[in-house]
Amino acid sequence: MPKGTNKPGGTCTLFKTITGTKSLPGSYSGKAKPQVKANCTVFSKVTGKKTSSGQTSSSPGGKTPVVLWPSWPASSPWVTAVGATRFVGQKVGNEEMATDQFGSGGGFSGQFGQSPNAKWQSADVANYLKVVPQGLPLPPAGSFPAQGRATPDVCALGEGFQVVQGKRVLAVGGTSASAPTFAAVVSLLNEHRLQNGKKQLGFLNPFLYQNIAAFTDVTKGTNAIGRGTGPIKYGFDATKGWDPATGIGSPDFSKLIAAIDALP
Repeated sequence: MPKGTNKPGGTCTLFKTITGTKSLPGSYSGKAKPQVKANCTVFSKVTGKKTSSGQTSSSPGGKTPVVLWPSWPASSPWVTAVGATRFVGQKVGNEEMATDQFGSGGGFSGQFGQSPNAKWQSADVANYLKVVPQGLPLPPAGSFPAQGRATPDVCALGEGFQVVQGKRVLAVGGTSASAPTFAAVVSLLNEHRLQNGKKQLGFLNPFLYQNIAAFTDVTKGTNAIGRGTGPIKYGFDATKGWDPATGIGSPDFSKLIAAIDALP
């Protein structure tokens, strides 16, 4: 077995045969540190209950309100975050609403503020906080940093999404469907610009918020919905304008083409 040191210039000895083994505490590449063992008591029945101060992700507890956390890396100001929608009545061509098979993630970052990182969305986020109905499911004050980088930026179809697998058409769902859909839209926009002798769009977010008219506003639904658990106590409703469930809306390709044609 090899033997050496972790210092530069160390030696390594190779043995022809192994005559024994020896266990040492610690860890090395491919093996974690030894687990800390403790006792676990299993009860055959519950004879009472005790309330403990604290909080969970769906209800307040103790003296402090629940704290909501957005997903990462969507909450990075250098990422374009995409929410998910479905057609009202699950009928293609109907008005879009926030997904309700699962909650389309969104919220406010405690790591990045709108200033100086995401000033391009400040006015729209401030408007949301003015027009959103107060009370449930809106989380109570202190549950989220209202001046934090807010997500999502846009949305696209993410429930009842049709794909072909093994020559069969299947319906799937998730922001893992809406996000690549929007990425494909951006790819087509860049292709259009390159074909016309212009540079690709580059960092996208300021352009999006400057061209909200190129998006279809989604005003129905909420993201106060768990994954497979149905409605939860807290979340954000879709409203007129930007909101933390559907962003500034779903892309209108023809309007986006017109918007990028106006750019140098």
